[in-house]
Amino acid sequence: MTQNNKELDEWCNKLYKEELKYYDQVKKIRKIAPQVKGYTKKKTKKIDNSLQELLVCHEEASEIVQNKIKLATRSLEITNQIIKKVVTQDLSRELPLLENKTNPPPLCGKVKSKKNYIVPSGELVAAYTQTDISTNNWILCHVKLYSQEKKEYTLVDFFVENNRGPRYYTASKQDVIPLPNTLSVHHIKSTEFSRGSKVLAIYPETTTFYPAKVLKSPKNRSTSTYQTHYYLLKFDGDTVPKHDIYARWVIPSNPNNY
Repeated sequence: MTQNNKELDEWCNKLYKEELKYYDQVKKIRKIAPQVKGYTKKKTKKIDNSLQELLVCHEEASEIVQNKIKLATRSLEITNQIIKKVVTQDLSRELPLLENKTNPPPLCGKVKSKKNYIVPSGELVAAYTQTDISTNNWILCHVKLYSQEKKEYTLVDFFVENNRGPRYYTASKQDVIPLPNTLSVHHIKSTEFSRGSKVLAIYPETTTFYPAKVLKSPKNRSTSTYQTHYYLLKFDGDTVPKHDIYARWVIPSNPNNY
């Protein structure tokens, strides 16, 4: 029994010492707990302040971006209005008429340009392009420049979509056909496509060249002042039987062999 009591006392003493050790640790934790809580509170407040500042900066940046977008959109609208005005004026402009009865110059009506002719900047051309919509388009373009090094043109699509800027293309010389820059007063045979000829011509109210057949040449319509230099054409697959097309917008059906 005495031996058992002794072991019990030893065990109790050991347990008491362990309790004291844990008690000291608890005291230390309780002592530093307020400091940790205060530190955490300060850090949390700083984080909250930083997030608030970041939110304000984001809102200010978003407002600046929105204003930039509005200005850019307005600028694009004004640019498109100017371009459309120029386009309308250019499309309606009539070509000079030449009195030559023989040897018409290059680009008089259907007369070909010289072999090494480079179309000047700003001039209108028919350009072969490939788009997402079609892989066989001859469209009306302005020449921006020609690179002698690359042997290619940089072109600007004549058609301007709403809320979009100009569309640019690059094209080799064989994919660019200069349009007539003069017409013959006397309807010289070498300057006009004859009846039955296959041609490409701009379809009314578009800027795209479509296959067509000549029903009447300008020479055959010279009795009418308005139709003096207009072809009467039938477009392939068109439900409308015929259209009056100004000679400036009519080119050969095989431009690559032109």
